[in-house]
Amino acid sequence: MRNADKHMGSILRRVKENGFLLILDFDGVLAPIVARPRMARVSRRTRACLAKCAAGGRVAVISGRALADVRARVNQAGVWYAGNHGAEWRMGKMRGREKLTRAACAKLSEARRAFTELSRCYRGVVVEDKKLTFSVHFRALARRRVARFSREMRSISKQFTNFLDISEGSEYIFNIRSLESRTKGDAVRLASRCSLAKAVPIYIGDDATDEDAFRALTDGITIRVGRSSKSAAKYYFSTRASVDKLLRNLA
Repeated sequence: MRNADKHMGSILRRVKENGFLLILDFDGVLAPIVARPRMARVSRRTRACLAKCAAGGRVAVISGRALADVRARVNQAGVWYAGNHGAEWRMGKMRGREKLTRAACAKLSEARRAFTELSRCYRGVVVEDKKLTFSVHFRALARRRVARFSREMRSISKQFTNFLDISEGSEYIFNIRSLESRTKGDAVRLASRCSLAKAVPIYIGDDATDEDAFRALTDGITIRVGRSSKSAAKYYFSTRASVDKLLRNLA
Protein backbone atom coordinates (compact mmCIF):
# COMPACT_ATOMS: atom_id res chain seq x y z
CA MET A 1 0.00 0.00 0.00
CA ARG A 2 1.14 3.52 -0.78
CA ASN A 3 0.62 6.57 1.37
CA ALA A 4 -2.16 8.53 -0.39
CA ASP A 5 -1.06 11.81 1.20
CA LYS A 6 2.34 11.46 -0.47
CA HIS A 7 0.71 10.68 -3.84
CA MET A 8 -2.03 13.31 -3.61
CA GLY A 9 -0.58 15.28 -6.53
CA SER A 10 -0.73 12.35 -8.98
CA ILE A 11 -4.21 11.36 -7.75
CA LEU A 12 -5.55 14.88 -8.33
CA ARG A 13 -3.91 15.16 -11.76
CA ARG A 14 -5.63 11.98 -12.89
CA VAL A 15 -8.97 13.24 -11.58
CA LYS A 16 -8.55 16.68 -13.15
CA GLU A 17 -8.11 15.14 -16.60
CA ASN A 18 -11.07 12.76 -16.41
CA GLY A 19 -13.50 13.82 -13.68
CA PHE A 20 -14.39 11.63 -10.71
CA LEU A 21 -16.83 9.21 -9.19
CA LEU A 22 -16.22 9.59 -5.46
CA ILE A 23 -17.55 6.73 -3.33
CA LEU A 24 -17.23 6.79 0.44
CA ASP A 25 -18.10 4.63 3.40
CA PHE A 26 -19.86 6.51 6.22
CA ASP A 27 -18.56 5.43 9.63
CA GLY A 28 -14.84 6.05 10.00
CA VAL A 29 -14.66 7.88 6.67
CA LEU A 30 -17.28 10.64 6.45
CA ALA A 31 -18.03 10.56 10.17
CA PRO A 32 -15.69 9.73 13.05
CA ILE A 33 -16.15 6.41 14.83
CA VAL A 34 -18.17 6.86 18.03
CA ALA A 35 -19.09 4.57 20.92
CA ARG A 36 -22.78 4.43 20.00
CA PRO A 37 -23.86 4.16 16.32
CA ARG A 38 -26.74 6.60 16.80
CA MET A 39 -24.29 9.33 17.84
CA ALA A 40 -22.40 9.42 14.50
CA ARG A 41 -22.42 12.82 12.81
CA VAL A 42 -20.86 14.44 9.72
CA SER A 43 -19.15 17.70 10.66
CA ARG A 44 -20.32 20.98 9.15
CA ARG A 45 -16.98 21.40 7.34
CA THR A 46 -17.06 17.89 5.87
CA ARG A 47 -20.68 18.37 4.81
CA ALA A 48 -19.81 21.62 3.00
CA CYS A 49 -16.94 19.96 1.10
CA LEU A 50 -19.14 17.01 0.19
CA ALA A 51 -21.74 19.38 -1.27
CA LYS A 52 -19.09 21.03 -3.46
CA CYS A 53 -17.82 17.63 -4.60
CA ALA A 54 -21.37 16.59 -5.54
CA ALA A 55 -21.71 19.77 -7.58
CA GLY A 56 -18.49 19.07 -9.50
CA GLY A 57 -18.64 15.30 -9.92
CA ARG A 58 -20.59 12.20 -8.95
CA VAL A 59 -20.64 11.29 -5.23
CA ALA A 60 -22.01 8.12 -3.64
CA VAL A 61 -22.07 6.95 -0.03
CA ILE A 62 -22.09 3.18 0.49
CA SER A 63 -22.61 2.08 4.08
CA GLY A 64 -23.34 -0.92 6.24
CA ARG A 65 -26.10 1.18 7.80
CA ALA A 66 -29.66 0.86 6.59
CA LEU A 67 -30.35 3.02 3.54
CA ALA A 68 -32.82 5.32 5.33
CA ASP A 69 -30.36 5.79 8.21
CA VAL A 70 -27.35 6.78 6.09
CA ARG A 71 -29.44 9.04 3.83
CA ALA A 72 -30.76 10.91 6.87
CA ARG A 73 -27.28 11.33 8.35
CA VAL A 74 -25.67 12.61 5.14
CA ASN A 75 -28.77 14.47 3.92
CA GLN A 76 -27.07 15.94 0.87
CA ALA A 77 -28.74 16.77 -2.43
CA GLY A 78 -27.24 15.10 -5.49
CA VAL A 79 -25.57 12.28 -3.53
CA TRP A 80 -26.26 8.63 -4.38
CA TYR A 81 -26.62 6.02 -1.64
CA ALA A 82 -26.41 2.32 -0.94
CA GLY A 83 -27.17 0.79 2.45
CA ASN A 84 -26.88 -2.58 4.16
CA HIS A 85 -23.51 -3.20 2.46
CA GLY A 86 -25.11 -2.82 -0.99
CA ALA A 87 -28.39 -4.68 -0.42
CA GLU A 88 -30.38 -1.41 -0.76
CA TRP A 89 -29.62 1.34 -3.24
CA ARG A 90 -30.84 4.71 -4.45
CA MET A 91 -28.61 5.89 -7.30
CA GLY A 92 -30.26 8.35 -9.64
CA LYS A 93 -33.24 6.54 -11.15
CA MET A 94 -31.89 3.20 -9.96
CA ARG A 95 -33.79 2.21 -6.82
CA GLY A 96 -33.86 -1.24 -5.31
CA ARG A 97 -33.85 -3.51 -2.29
CA GLU A 98 -32.60 -7.06 -2.25
CA LYS A 99 -35.11 -9.81 -1.52
CA LEU A 100 -33.56 -12.60 0.52
CA THR A 101 -34.78 -16.19 0.39
CA ARG A 102 -36.81 -17.59 3.26
CA ALA A 103 -33.89 -19.80 4.24
CA ALA A 104 -31.51 -16.83 4.39
CA CYS A 105 -33.98 -14.81 6.46
CA ALA A 106 -34.41 -17.73 8.86
CA LYS A 107 -30.65 -18.07 9.40
CA LEU A 108 -30.27 -14.32 9.93
CA SER A 109 -33.05 -14.39 12.52
CA GLU A 110 -31.52 -17.41 14.26
CA ALA A 111 -28.10 -15.74 14.43
CA ARG A 112 -29.58 -12.44 15.58
CA ARG A 113 -31.37 -14.19 18.46
CA ALA A 114 -28.17 -16.01 19.47
CA PHE A 115 -26.05 -12.84 19.46
CA THR A 116 -28.76 -10.81 21.22
CA GLU A 117 -28.83 -13.43 23.96
CA LEU A 118 -25.05 -13.17 24.30
CA SER A 119 -25.18 -9.37 24.37
CA ARG A 120 -27.38 -9.46 27.48
CA CYS A 121 -24.39 -10.80 29.39
CA TYR A 122 -22.19 -7.86 28.37
CA ARG A 123 -23.10 -4.31 29.29
CA GLY A 124 -22.34 -1.91 26.45
CA VAL A 125 -22.89 -4.38 23.59
CA VAL A 126 -25.51 -3.25 21.06
CA VAL A 127 -27.18 -5.46 18.42
CA GLU A 128 -28.32 -3.25 15.54
CA ASP A 129 -31.05 -4.89 13.46
CA LYS A 130 -31.12 -3.52 9.90
CA LYS A 131 -33.54 -6.18 8.57
CA LEU A 132 -31.41 -7.32 5.63
CA THR A 133 -28.27 -7.47 7.79
CA PHE A 134 -27.36 -6.77 11.40
CA SER A 135 -24.35 -5.62 13.36
CA VAL A 136 -23.03 -6.25 16.85
CA HIS A 137 -21.28 -3.20 18.29
CA PHE A 138 -19.01 -3.55 21.30
CA ARG A 139 -17.09 -0.24 21.36
CA ALA A 140 -18.75 0.67 24.67
CA LEU A 141 -17.81 -2.65 26.28
CA ALA A 142 -15.26 -2.47 29.10
CA ARG A 143 -11.85 -3.21 27.55
CA ARG A 144 -11.09 -5.93 30.10
CA ARG A 145 -14.08 -7.89 28.73
CA VAL A 146 -13.45 -7.44 24.99
CA ALA A 147 -11.23 -10.50 24.49
CA ARG A 148 -13.69 -12.85 26.20
CA PHE A 149 -16.67 -11.40 24.33
CA SER A 150 -14.88 -11.75 20.97
CA ARG A 151 -14.06 -15.38 21.72
CA GLU A 152 -17.69 -16.13 22.53
CA MET A 153 -18.85 -14.34 19.37
CA ARG A 154 -16.47 -16.39 17.23
CA SER A 155 -17.55 -19.61 18.95
CA ILE A 156 -21.24 -18.95 18.22
CA SER A 157 -20.38 -17.86 14.67
CA LYS A 158 -19.06 -21.31 13.77
CA GLN A 159 -22.56 -22.77 13.53
CA PHE A 160 -23.52 -20.20 10.87
CA THR A 161 -20.45 -20.14 8.61
CA ASN A 162 -22.17 -22.15 5.84
CA PHE A 163 -24.97 -19.62 5.56
CA LEU A 164 -23.77 -16.22 6.80
CA ASP A 165 -20.82 -13.89 6.31
CA ILE A 166 -19.72 -12.80 9.78
CA SER A 167 -16.84 -10.33 9.58
CA GLU A 168 -15.08 -8.70 12.51
CA GLY A 169 -14.27 -5.06 11.87
CA SER A 170 -11.34 -3.07 13.16
CA GLU A 171 -13.53 -0.76 15.26
CA TYR A 172 -15.15 -3.21 17.68
CA ILE A 173 -17.92 -4.44 15.43
CA PHE A 174 -19.16 -7.69 13.89
CA ASN A 175 -21.14 -7.37 10.64
CA ILE A 176 -23.50 -10.22 9.78
CA ARG A 177 -25.19 -10.75 6.41
CA SER A 178 -26.33 -13.65 4.24
CA LEU A 179 -23.72 -15.24 1.97
CA GLU A 180 -26.15 -14.69 -0.90
CA SER A 181 -26.45 -10.94 -0.23
CA ARG A 182 -25.12 -8.18 -2.45
CA THR A 183 -21.88 -6.56 -1.31
CA LYS A 184 -20.29 -3.14 -1.45
CA GLY A 185 -18.52 -4.43 -4.55
CA ASP A 186 -21.89 -4.86 -6.26
CA ALA A 187 -22.88 -1.33 -5.22
CA VAL A 188 -19.63 0.08 -6.61
CA ARG A 189 -20.16 -1.66 -9.94
CA LEU A 190 -23.71 -0.28 -10.12
CA ALA A 191 -22.50 3.27 -9.42
CA SER A 192 -19.79 2.91 -12.05
CA ARG A 193 -22.28 1.76 -14.70
CA CYS A 194 -24.48 4.78 -14.01
CA SER A 195 -21.60 7.31 -14.22
CA LEU A 196 -19.58 8.81 -17.05
CA ALA A 197 -17.34 6.17 -18.62
CA LYS A 198 -14.15 8.22 -18.28
CA ALA A 199 -14.77 9.35 -14.68
CA VAL A 200 -12.09 8.06 -12.30
CA PRO A 201 -13.68 5.98 -9.50
CA ILE A 202 -12.30 6.74 -6.04
CA TYR A 203 -13.37 4.52 -3.16
CA ILE A 204 -12.53 5.27 0.47
CA GLY A 205 -13.31 2.76 3.21
CA ASP A 206 -11.94 1.63 6.53
CA ASP A 207 -13.19 -1.85 7.31
CA ALA A 208 -13.44 -5.49 6.28
CA THR A 209 -16.70 -5.02 4.33
CA ASP A 210 -14.98 -2.39 2.16
CA GLU A 211 -12.60 -5.00 0.78
CA ASP A 212 -15.27 -6.15 -1.72
CA ALA A 213 -15.35 -2.60 -3.10
CA PHE A 214 -11.55 -2.35 -3.22
CA ARG A 215 -11.36 -5.56 -5.22
CA ALA A 216 -14.12 -4.43 -7.59
CA LEU A 217 -12.24 -1.28 -8.61
CA THR A 218 -9.15 -2.76 -10.20
CA ASP A 219 -8.58 0.35 -12.34
CA GLY A 220 -9.78 2.88 -9.78
CA ILE A 221 -8.20 4.70 -6.86
CA THR A 222 -8.84 2.74 -3.67
CA ILE A 223 -7.91 4.18 -0.29
CA ARG A 224 -8.16 2.56 3.11
CA VAL A 225 -8.32 4.68 6.26
CA GLY A 226 -5.75 2.90 8.38
CA ARG A 227 -2.86 0.96 6.91
CA SER A 228 -3.26 -2.82 6.57
CA SER A 229 -0.98 -5.25 4.79
CA LYS A 230 -3.98 -7.54 4.21
CA SER A 231 -6.07 -4.92 2.39
CA ALA A 232 -6.72 -4.92 -1.37
CA ALA A 233 -6.67 -1.09 -1.37
CA LYS A 234 -3.87 0.53 -3.34
CA TYR A 235 -3.43 3.49 -0.98
CA TYR A 236 -3.96 4.31 2.66
CA PHE A 237 -4.64 7.35 4.81
CA SER A 238 -3.14 7.25 8.29
CA THR A 239 -6.12 9.06 9.81
CA ARG A 240 -9.65 10.12 8.87
CA ALA A 241 -8.46 13.75 8.78
CA SER A 242 -6.85 13.01 5.41
CA VAL A 243 -10.30 12.21 3.99
CA ASP A 244 -11.35 15.80 4.68
CA LYS A 245 -8.16 17.01 3.04
CA LEU A 246 -8.94 15.05 -0.14
CA LEU A 247 -12.52 16.35 -0.12
CA ARG A 248 -11.24 19.93 0.10
CA ASN A 249 -8.89 19.33 -2.83
CA LEU A 250 -11.63 17.76 -4.95
CA ALA A 251 -14.04 20.56 -4.02
